[in-house]
Amino acid sequence: MHSSEYQRDTVEPILSREQFVSISDTLAALAGKLRIEAMLLVNSSGRIIASNIKTGWRGDMTLLATLAASSFSAANEMGRVLGEREHFKMILHEGANRNIFVSTVNSHYFLIVVFEKGVALGMVRLLTKKTIQELVPILKLKTGEKYPENIFDGRFTSQLDDELDRSLTEFS
Repeated sequence: MHSSEYQRDTVEPILSREQFVSISDTLAALAGKLRIEAMLLVNSSGRIIASNIKTGWRGDMTLLATLAASSFSAANEMGRVLGEREHFKMILHEGANRNIFVSTVNSHYFLIVVFEKGVALGMVRLLTKKTIQELVPILKLKTGEKYPENIFDGRFTSQLDDELDRSLTEFS
């Protein structure tokens, strides 16, 4: 698949324009190498920073990002219970038609990769690791700059809670 089959998207980036363009190019390069349906660069709270989604692919990316962030948090708590000293580096969810690979980029970001069942997991892991190595220097904060602690205001948190409640009631 060619990267031209993908659309670039973002939700209110907290990065510079230069960082966003570099991130988008890096995600597009990975998308061009594998049959990836969607990629999301997400912060640790589940906020989508940048994405690369196959044109025509349908899915609620905001909900996916939020659930992946929750899943990652839960997995790390399980690790803590088991005595792990560091956070887990990746999570894989295998489905009948699609898989979701979630991997830590750094302490503030992780990458979600949604891919078709027929794509070799080893290639996804290898190329995602290479992509993450390219993303790390792009995402480094300027010297002396602190990571914003309270990115979300009360309104966003309330909307997120409402959206999660709505989505969970659809499944019951």
